[in-house]
Amino acid sequence: MINLTLAIVTLLSLIVAAIMSLVAWTTKRDERRRAAARVAWLAAAIHDHGDTLPLRPPAADDERAGLFVQSTGSPGTRLAAIGVVAILAVGAVTGLVLLAESGSRGTRRGRDSARAEQPARVLLELVALEHDRDDSRLVVRGIVRNPASAVALNGLTAVVLVFSKDGGFIASERAPVAVTALVPGAETPFVVTLPDADSVDRYRVSFRTNDRIVPHIDRRGRNAIARTE
Repeated sequence: MINLTLAIVTLLSLIVAAIMSLVAWTTKRDERRRAAARVAWLAAAIHDHGDTLPLRPPAADDERAGLFVQSTGSPGTRLAAIGVVAILAVGAVTGLVLLAESGSRGTRRGRDSARAEQPARVLLELVALEHDRDDSRLVVRGIVRNPASAVALNGLTAVVLVFSKDGGFIASERAPVAVTALVPGAETPFVVTLPDADSVDRYRVSFRTNDRIVPHIDRRGRNAIARTE
């Protein structure tokens, strides 16, 4: 919006400058023509009357007399025209700037209102987590709680990523929680089983629905090998 306002102001300034330059050039041209006409009239008068010059130019019926009559009113008229153009240009620029600022304030107010209307994000709570090894499998169990001030979560899935001792990623597995819809204030268990987990040293747990990751906070006691994200 600001860039558009600056562009409009610049364009209007160029237009005003062009108009004023044209008026100045026209005025200068007319002055030159009048000066040339005066010189021609004086030369003719000297030729016709010798050393005696008339105090006034020829009568109004002489076509050259108009050159002297026009010079009395033209400068004031042109200055008035320039003033009117300048005032109109300044008014247009001021109006556009005020309109742009009003639109910008309205946009900011709309964004602020939208942010105010959005509820604060409430994090899913991990309240319990444990794991068991069954032969070569790793079984991760836990409980998550949806806070009472949150919204219902549909299709919630637990995701487990496993890593080797040197931090290298090995594999990941996911499984849905025990309920299809986790309503506010409710808890649900989950179980994720990873096969061929002999080399697993660490794992991470996260949660997601069909279309997004669901942030959570760790409310459990610290586990020796588990981390959450």
